[in-house]
Amino acid sequence: MKILVFSDSHGMTDNMETALDEHRGAFDAVIHLGDGAGDLKRCALPEGARVIAVAGNYEDFFSAYVPHDYLPEVTAELGGVKVLCVHGHRYGVKSSVDRAAARAAEVGASLLLFGHTHTPRDSSVVLPSGEILRIFNPGAVGRGYPSSYGIVEIRNGQILTSHRYF
Repeated sequence: MKILVFSDSHGMTDNMETALDEHRGAFDAVIHLGDGAGDLKRCALPEGARVIAVAGNYEDFFSAYVPHDYLPEVTAELGGVKVLCVHGHRYGVKSSVDRAAARAAEVGASLLLFGHTHTPRDSSVVLPSGEILRIFNPGAVGRGYPSSYGIVEIRNGQILTSHRYF
């Protein structure tokens, strides 16, 4: 299973469109980790691709003016791996990923996907249970940052991750 992971597009879809075009026909799911989750609706997504989007602080702030139905987090089974998708602002990820990692452990996730920091990250931690939690932030796909997105491939329970830059 191949998944394109975006975050922090902030209303700008051009980089997402470029990534979607580059990988057209070669991915199974698209995830947006907030701060522009609705931007995916303006992109040409292939029929049949699974789409997951969560609310970020951007959606929370503007929800009084632009209502949305995005959840603050989604736990999903993707390619046989349990994944926790959050924006990260509710877990203080700019200071530490500990609270988000604890939440991932609580829901039994093997992969934590988050955004908010605008900084790509790819790491792992050993949970108190002894399980390994993969932690991945695709960075910010919007312009005005070192723009990036993530690719997650799940093969036979193995989680392979990479960042792509514009």
